[in-house]
Amino acid sequence: MVGTGATVSFGVQEVAEIGGVQTPYGSVTTAALLQLLFVATLCIVGAGGLFSYIAAARTLCRRERRRVAAELEAFKEFQAYLQSSTPAESPATPAEPQRTLVQQSNDSLAAVREAFAETVMAVDHYEEDYDETLIEHARAELGPDAGGALAEADAFTPGLRSVLVDRTNAAIRQREQFLAEMDAEAESLRESEQRLTAPVAESSTLVEPLDDEYPALEARWQRFGTIERHVEQVVTDRSRHTTDETTSIPSYLYESFPVPDPVVADASAALGVIRDRRAQVTDALTRAN
Repeated sequence: MVGTGATVSFGVQEVAEIGGVQTPYGSVTTAALLQLLFVATLCIVGAGGLFSYIAAARTLCRRERRRVAAELEAFKEFQAYLQSSTPAESPATPAEPQRTLVQQSNDSLAAVREAFAETVMAVDHYEEDYDETLIEHARAELGPDAGGALAEADAFTPGLRSVLVDRTNAAIRQREQFLAEMDAEAESLRESEQRLTAPVAESSTLVEPLDDEYPALEARWQRFGTIERHVEQVVTDRSRHTTDETTSIPSYLYESFPVPDPVVADASAALGVIRDRRAQVTDALTRAN
């Protein structure tokens, strides 16, 4: 492991120079942490769900990516509407009553509200994810001042149009950033899944059959140590990914997920399976000795 700094991930601090993890109760090795997580996972979901977290997380990422992409396109449509809009600035003639100007502005603002509702608020998942009134959603997405003005102002002025364009552009940039983060997370999940599958698969070959002589069994036992370290490295690399500022995970993504991190949970499950199989080799060694 390179470097001596510490990183924080999912409530634990990884101490890079010793390959350990700093918890509220002191420093433990990555392997010991995985053992604890394996036991905790068993208590939470039972043996039947040990290998499903990464798959569920990948499904979640795909769903959220589709939703963020839909919101991005909706904001771009609203942005295009704003850019083509023309706020009322002055009466057509000096003799035109001021009431006519206000009425024109009111009509324009009503059209902007309708455009917001028909774009930003019209995504398929709106009711499931938000289910807010126009004023609530406008304030949440565009800020209390611009959103409140969109919902409650008396006139669609050039100043309001300018602010709405700026805030819409910010919402677009946020969605673009979310998409980049989703793609990075999806790649991390895919790679982690592949790297966990190989050690578990290899461990199954090391216990079938168990009728070898002592030296061959000892070699198998030693190989188990290597593949355990492969699993531990997956956790170390995952910790680096989750603490990398350039590949951060949207904070809301795993808010309702059953475990803090799907890779760590499935790694603990993989380690449990591998250690159970290593115990079989240990028993065979004892009998062969």
